[in-house]
Amino acid sequence: MGESVRILVEESSKTAEARRFARNMAAKMGLTETVAEQVSIVVTEACTNLLKHAGRGEIILHSSSEGLETTPLLDVLALDQGPGMRNLQQSLRDGYSTGSTPGHGLGAIVRLSQDSDFYTIPQKGTGILARWWTEPPKPSLPGHSTLRISAVNLPKPGEEVSGDAWGAVHYDDYVLILLADGLGHGLEANVAAMEAVRILRLHPDLPPGTLLQRVHSALRGTTRGAAVAIARIDLAREQVTFAGVGNISARIYSGAQPRQSLVSVNGTAGHQTERIQEFSYPWPGDGLLQLHSDGLATGTGLEAYPGLALRDPALIAGVLYRDFARGRDDSTVVVAKAL
Repeated sequence: MGESVRILVEESSKTAEARRFARNMAAKMGLTETVAEQVSIVVTEACTNLLKHAGRGEIILHSSSEGLETTPLLDVLALDQGPGMRNLQQSLRDGYSTGSTPGHGLGAIVRLSQDSDFYTIPQKGTGILARWWTEPPKPSLPGHSTLRISAVNLPKPGEEVSGDAWGAVHYDDYVLILLADGLGHGLEANVAAMEAVRILRLHPDLPPGTLLQRVHSALRGTTRGAAVAIARIDLAREQVTFAGVGNISARIYSGAQPRQSLVSVNGTAGHQTERIQEFSYPWPGDGLLQLHSDGLATGTGLEAYPGLALRDPALIAGVLYRDFARGRDDSTVVVAKAL
């Protein structure tokens, strides 16, 4: 899962804190000093933009392997609920609007990051993604469908670790994604959720229903159980197989249009649950799978966000987190998107 840090940016002094965290994460990943300096400048630009145009916002720093364990990534998300940008392309011109800052505007984010993406709606806010890697991600083979998987996973405010955990593995011709929400929050919830991810990595060959039963048995040895959802996406057969217990929400979209809400049974893995069942659903060619813990509101979804489904999964997850996180629990949203 990697390391995630959230910095609430409400005053200019927070810029230095965000920059320091970003530099340290870049160094831990093994990024060069030159790249670490680029990360530092981009974070400064992002914080400046939050304060100048929205008054406040948050920076999320996440270092991890790509959802399918290909290459280490450092993602920087800048999220606000300000007035948005009426002309995104003009704002992205190098030097436009924030010429007094080190990188000279939002265009510096494009220029200094190895990948970037933006999403903005007037009067609803802006999301910015900047990304770096230790080596370029491998391109998919011609004629082969693939997935990109990203997430926002943050602890309840005031906690050191998240009681949620997620993982994704590629096995044979399909991809397995697991999201676990340990009961409560804090370290003991984290232990239960991470145990679920460990079982996923041990048994990627098992179908979701059988794998969930293994997770249920394993979590009996922890002090907390967990809500757990497991989705297996078979791109070749255009099918999703799903098993869940508890209140993890899961939904398949075709582009921005909701196609199917996925069914979990009542109970808690590791404690007591109804009979675990496995369900199958069609996977559209432009499919998008969204899973989230109950740290986000029940109505979390893409419907009110024109064009968001076209953006990078990390940015999609960030915008949904920004607008739907309850703020009183661990918050995780996972997005898997066909490319």
